[in-house]
Amino acid sequence: MSILAASGLEMDIAGESLWRGVSFRLEAGEKAGLAGPNGAGKTTLLKVLLGELTPARGEVFTARKPGYLPQERAAAADGGEASVWEVLLGERRDIIALRAALREAEEKISRATEENSLDLARYGALTESYEAAGGYALEADARRILAGLGLAALGKEKSRALSGGQKTRLALARLLLAAPELLLLDEPTNHLDLEALEWLENFLASYRGAALIVSHDRYFLDRVVQRVFWLEGGELRLYAGNYSAVELLRARELETERRNAEQSARKIAALEEYIRRYSAGVKARQARGRGKQLARLTPAAAPAREKTLRFNLESGGRTGDIVLAVDGLTVAYGSRLILRNISFTLRRGEKTALLGANGIGKTTLLRAVTREIPFGGRIEFGANVRAVYYSQERGDIGAGGTPLEVLRAVSRADDGELRSRLARFGFRGADALKPVQGLSGGEKSRLALCRLFLAKGNLLLLDEPTNHIDATTREALEEALIAYEGAVLVISHDRYFLDRTVNRVGALTSDSLRLWEGDYSAYRRFRQEEDEAAKAAARRRPDSGREEWERERLLRRQATRAQDQKAELERTVAEREAALAAAEQAALAAGGDYEQAAAWHEKAETLRAELDQLLTRWVGLPDG
Repeated sequence: MSILAASGLEMDIAGESLWRGVSFRLEAGEKAGLAGPNGAGKTTLLKVLLGELTPARGEVFTARKPGYLPQERAAAADGGEASVWEVLLGERRDIIALRAALREAEEKISRATEENSLDLARYGALTESYEAAGGYALEADARRILAGLGLAALGKEKSRALSGGQKTRLALARLLLAAPELLLLDEPTNHLDLEALEWLENFLASYRGAALIVSHDRYFLDRVVQRVFWLEGGELRLYAGNYSAVELLRARELETERRNAEQSARKIAALEEYIRRYSAGVKARQARGRGKQLARLTPAAAPAREKTLRFNLESGGRTGDIVLAVDGLTVAYGSRLILRNISFTLRRGEKTALLGANGIGKTTLLRAVTREIPFGGRIEFGANVRAVYYSQERGDIGAGGTPLEVLRAVSRADDGELRSRLARFGFRGADALKPVQGLSGGEKSRLALCRLFLAKGNLLLLDEPTNHIDATTREALEEALIAYEGAVLVISHDRYFLDRTVNRVGALTSDSLRLWEGDYSAYRRFRQEEDEAAKAAARRRPDSGREEWERERLLRRQATRAQDQKAELERTVAEREAALAAAEQAALAAGGDYEQAAAWHEKAETLRAELDQLLTRWVGLPDG
């Protein structure tokens, strides 16, 4: 059954057509990615599907109200003085309301002076609704989601005190706890570390609802979606498979379009030449026929998107074998120790990914290497090393001047060559003379990359280099790094990028940096094998079997005890209900005997109080 359908959607922005003829269906439980270059209108399409924007033409059908996670969402998770836990549970107002209704129904039943079948029926219906909504598992689900998104330790913190990234994760947590049948997610992986990313992938892979996901994280899309909707050039194309499969299909399509365009151009050129040569003379009649044939031909369009960006990262001269040696690195901010006793060596040609949880100190390590911050321990560069730093905040390009002046600071090339370089990164004509201070985040990222390509460093220190750049620029960067002969130390959450560019992975903690050979996927396999080996070793310990047996026995005993308690309570409740009914009948049978009737009424009140307590205990016990 289709849970979302769009038919013939067209959207105009400032009088220009953004996209047209957009039609698709999303089935219940299906996960699809919405991909395409920056500016293609992906976020706009999500807002049309939500009803926030009205299309010029076309219709949208949704079987259920979607849950929406926008790109800009920090304010949505700000609950003011409420704690993170309260903000999260507040997303399930339906369950909270059912809990209140259950308590009210229990009170009515306990106060009833005679058997009231309507109250009991309502209580039964409320109980069924509460269970179906996941009321008994609400707190457990909330704890699981907070832990998965790295917010478990912040449950008691006021939501207004969270950082922007933490508010983003809280907004995502609220949406996942709400569990709508349709999720519309716009860049859900922003502000997630690798552990949280992998948790979200597993969560969405097993999520029973449908999802339409906008994301530039190719690795994430590969693991979550079964279809990709590609939006580009005002058109939406539908593909089966994950992102990698779609890339292969699109490459074949582009090659086919290119060949068709070339064949069409050759045919038109041949007809035009024939007409020019034979328009007069004995073959004039045939030439007129060729003219009619030419008039009926429509030239095949060349591919709208081709990978034209090609850059070389010059390494700036050969270094010694050891490029960077770090020994006993320690960094503290005031009394807070960030890194302690970190040691590692980076050799020529090694391209190392620096991984670790958000806030662990990855950027701090790079800033210590560039000597932007004070540190303890030893940091030494090898012979002939020229280090170039690409910062996540892009502060390396400075706050003043123009893009052209930024490049002049790192290159002796003439202005014509520098302007040509800037044009490849989208700074054409007067854009090269814009104030750097007024550039957008994406423009600053492109300028910082352009500077990086000109700096001729043989040691690159890169902090999230793929943020804010489009797919074409990202692929050009990947190709350049693959061919680069120098050493690289890179921080990135883009696992697809890491798989293509690095040959070593380092996992950073506050007091260690452990290194593995290979790309990110190899590192992930090694970690899984280590975890499995550790579990197997624990099972082989002489006392491990006994410990596991004792633990299982304790769990079985607890489960059995809970079942026995519930069964005993149910028997006791039945006895008290029978005794209450008998007491009420006896009070009625007493007739005019006031003392006897009063005694039976008192007995009935005592039984009702006991029954109320028993029902409260019964509701609180887990199901057997």
